Amino acid sequence: MANYHSLINEHFGALELPEEPKNLYQPIRYMISQRGKWIRPELCLQACALFGGNVKNAIYPAIAFELLHNFTLVHDDIMDKSDLRRGNPTIFKKWGINTAILTGDVLFAHAYQYLLEYKSIGINKMIYLFTSTIIRILEGQQMDMDFEKEMKIKIDQYLEMIRLKTAIMFASCLKTGAITANTNAENQEFIYQFGINIGMAFQIQDDLFDVYGNTETIGKTNGQDIASNKKTFLSVKALEIAKGEDLKTLKNYFSKTKFDFDEKFNAIKALYDKYNIRSLAETQIQKYYQDAYKNLEALKLPEERTTPLIDYVKQLMYRSF
Repeated sequence: MANYHSLINEHFGALELPEEPKNLYQPIRYMISQRGKWIRPELCLQACALFGGNVKNAIYPAIAFELLHNFTLVHDDIMDKSDLRRGNPTIFKKWGINTAILTGDVLFAHAYQYLLEYKSIGINKMIYLFTSTIIRILEGQQMDMDFEKEMKIKIDQYLEMIRLKTAIMFASCLKTGAITANTNAENQEFIYQFGINIGMAFQIQDDLFDVYGNTETIGKTNGQDIASNKKTFLSVKALEIAKGEDLKTLKNYFSKTKFDFDEKFNAIKALYDKYNIRSLAETQIQKYYQDAYKNLEALKLPEERTTPLIDYVKQLMYRSF
């Protein structure tokens, strides 16, 4: 993993950006310098190694996915009016909406530039996968925004939204790594489904972090999802099972756009605790991880090949609150 980090860091450091216009490229440098978790490029490199490929061949598409991820974060922060990202002021908060939009757009363009630096086998398939992934992410983001205005969201609808918005990028990173290793189509599909399952688990964990996470650890302010009436696994499940006055209270708070933040957050968290919503979310997370392991087992690869990826997924599973 240290070697993967070093390789990713080397290429981020080599990203060439003009000096002018300063107000366009300074925010991009600011975003990149914050060093996210690099989950997506690492998954791409992990999948390449899993199937016996040369990891250096996968670095350009890996970086492309990380740049794409950063594009989505910059624009998400605008839509969510988020103050913090990775423990720092968001670009939207620091430079304003217009600059944040342009920053995201340039990151998007650089993502394609990096992808096209890949000169080996499977480039056409990779471009198609990358493009379709973007479309699915944007569909998921629109569903996410639509759900903010609706109260009766079924859990299956929510799960489909996070499959599009989050899980598909995990899956596509892994499949892209598999493509660079030139493994067969069946293996590519198994590793893609593995990515869907860990991506679903990862997003539900993020939903938990919004309510139960440590702000210093996760780099975001607690309760952003609650404040913006975003649908999460927790809110959808609570609205599904709460009864009587509790249900009325949830609906009342989730319909408000003006409120006392602490009052709303504490009232909703108390109801989550009453209905054991955290436990239900953790059970769902475990189910997705178990399904992911089944996807890996279907590859029928030697244990020494799958162990590094399993160890990495365990790090994701046991992220600290």
